[in-house]
Amino acid sequence: MKNSHMKHTLCIGIVVLMSSFQFVYGQQLRDLHCATMEMDSINRAKFPQRGRLDDFEDVLQNKIREFKAKNKGGRTMAGVVNIPIIVHVVHNGEAVGTGTNISQAQVQSQITVLNEDFRRLSGTPGGSSTNPLAADIEIEFCLSPVGENGETLAEPGIHRYNGGRADWSRELIENQLKPTTIWNPNLFYNIWTVKFASIESTLIGYAQFPDQSGLSGLNVSGGPASTDGVVIRYQSFGRYENGNFPVMASAAPYNKGRTLAHETGHWLGLRHIWGDGPCASDFVDDTPPAAGPSSGCPIGRVSCDGQNMVQNYMDYSEDVCMNIFTEGQKARMQTVIQISPRRKSLIEANLCAPVVVDVPTTNFTVANSNCILLGSTVDFTDLSSNFPKEWHWTFQGGDPAVSSERNPRVKYNTAGTYFVSLWTKNTIGTSDTLKLNGLITVTNEGICRDFNNFEVTHTPSTIKLSKFGNYTGYLTGTNSTKSKGLSEYFDNECGYIYISGLDIKFSKLYTTNESATINFVVWNARGPQNAPGSVIERKVVLLKQIQDDIANNRATTIVFDRETPVFGKPFQVGIELENNGDTLAIQSSANGEANEASSWIKLQDGTWSQLATAFGANVAMNIKPIVGMNPSVQVAVSDQLIGPGQSITLNGRGASIFVWNSSDGSVTDYTGPQLIANPEATTTYITSGLGLDLCNDEARTTVYISNTITALPDLNTIKGLTLSPNPGKNSFSVKFSDPNTGTVTIDILSAQGILSGQTRREKTGVDFDERIELEKPAAGLYFIQVTLGGKREVRKWISMP
Repeated sequence: MKNSHMKHTLCIGIVVLMSSFQFVYGQQLRDLHCATMEMDSINRAKFPQRGRLDDFEDVLQNKIREFKAKNKGGRTMAGVVNIPIIVHVVHNGEAVGTGTNISQAQVQSQITVLNEDFRRLSGTPGGSSTNPLAADIEIEFCLSPVGENGETLAEPGIHRYNGGRADWSRELIENQLKPTTIWNPNLFYNIWTVKFASIESTLIGYAQFPDQSGLSGLNVSGGPASTDGVVIRYQSFGRYENGNFPVMASAAPYNKGRTLAHETGHWLGLRHIWGDGPCASDFVDDTPPAAGPSSGCPIGRVSCDGQNMVQNYMDYSEDVCMNIFTEGQKARMQTVIQISPRRKSLIEANLCAPVVVDVPTTNFTVANSNCILLGSTVDFTDLSSNFPKEWHWTFQGGDPAVSSERNPRVKYNTAGTYFVSLWTKNTIGTSDTLKLNGLITVTNEGICRDFNNFEVTHTPSTIKLSKFGNYTGYLTGTNSTKSKGLSEYFDNECGYIYISGLDIKFSKLYTTNESATINFVVWNARGPQNAPGSVIERKVVLLKQIQDDIANNRATTIVFDRETPVFGKPFQVGIELENNGDTLAIQSSANGEANEASSWIKLQDGTWSQLATAFGANVAMNIKPIVGMNPSVQVAVSDQLIGPGQSITLNGRGASIFVWNSSDGSVTDYTGPQLIANPEATTTYITSGLGLDLCNDEARTTVYISNTITALPDLNTIKGLTLSPNPGKNSFSVKFSDPNTGTVTIDILSAQGILSGQTRREKTGVDFDERIELEKPAAGLYFIQVTLGGKREVRKWISMP
């Protein structure tokens, strides 16, 4: 039995892992036999809306338990099911049966092997296992007799495609080949045979894991759907003994058709038998753990305190060695067929059966129909049988209200619950109308909004921590526990993609340092029990701004420097705390007036805990993330605190046209993506964005004038001066261009304007680029003053801890 608590490790670093296994076993393993896990990591990074593989695992394990409970006899489906295959034979213009343009006989030999293995047919290598755990998966595969429009295929299940290339990298396969050639993955299991490029020379194949329903933000009609299927090296597609297939001669020991069994296992949700980590879990109870992949056919191999199942199709053993899927793997694959939308539709379409000449049976699907935002669009996918030629849709509350497209896109502008109906027609006749009442629920939430976790009525509060024990300070602020952060959880159930900024209402602040700052942070919610996980975005904010906002009884509003994606997933937002003598607190509800236990605290030891768990406090903090399905205007400013007349640079992002104004009237309707200004007093800059469909088309950025840095002498400024990285740690580079040469003096001043360091460098050309090393500077704000002859410029630099 596998340890159920063991985590699966994605194989981004599989090359490194396998090198260690070579050392342990003294056997030469392939650098990258199967790239499924690596491609899954890449795909989920490219399409974050697919969610984590762990999300899929959570859903799948629950469903497996349900199906096992309902079917104690071990059967999870009523009889054998059939899956239609289309093989995209990718070639470079060779004659059929030569080179990469493999023969129909070679393709058929592969389907024969696949069925032997999945049905555990007696008298075949796939039925040779005597292990009592060996299972008949009760899934059969056919080469589809018909094409996408119901036409009879001259070569069943084969689509020959001249790609005009001698070989293919994975990048080209995913971004060019698959989207160009894929057949409807709701109807066909897509397989591509290719010659891999030299960079992939050790790769035999890879698959795409199934997606599942029930996850917010899941996109089943784009992105992953355009790449769904399996890719196999053309020399390893088929069984060498079944015919005269010269391209397979050099492919031993991977030329007996087992590569497709392995990759089809992935395509139906199986993981590598060693769990892609030493003695890790593949989430199947009856496959014993292994220290890593096998090479050759090491029957009797022992690792992880037990004998390994090297004959399992999900190992890396040679083809001649493989002969078993287990009952646990069967339950997993059959469950996937019932919960993964595209896998399920393959069974329901039943293209393996003889084509029935009949009127269509209408069917369709839609993603995320239970949470549609005002003004958003919805994609409908036709799944009707018997190949209709006409489609007649009706969308109550939709725009358009009717459509004759096969797969229409509809916009909903009014909140409510609506039906969708469809009838179809082919050359035989007209189907019945399929009408699904209440299918579409459009929320009152628009494509742009802010969140909060308060009850409808709540009492704005600043709660002292002394109410919960022998503490001083504030529950939602600095206190004697030396906590390191505060955060609010948002489930994002409607799948908003972007967060453009935050409103946080502070109620207490005391500081003697006008240049003190605080970090506003967005985390994903992938920690334990949805705790803050990895940082998505961080924004440094002056306490001076918060102080002004408290004095004017308003929330502190910030916009991030860039478009910040939350990928349609839950997230956390809050602040990082510095226990440096400053005192502050975020306004909260009164205890017991939160919708749920949504507030979190980062304890002194660095772990996150709900306030309800740590102190028994059920509150919601007054934190409102500003989210949307569209981007917003974002502004990055070079400095927030400057001396009078000092130059600052503001860069606009998120729109195509930017118009700038300022509160002091010094800037009026200036157009351009960048603004350079020299404010003499504290000034707010208003940035308006045009040209795109934006959630927030305006952003306000306030630049404060320091009380400790006086006006600079009447000297020319050094144009284009930059410091990088900023923030940084122990060093930064000073860069600018200027025709003057000579000695450049670089002064490092504290936030209070006190000189703490100085260096001089010689400038001999137009460009100046010098790295300045510092001796463990304290974390905080510094001013870097650069002087060249009669020119001087000051920039703010932040030292990170």
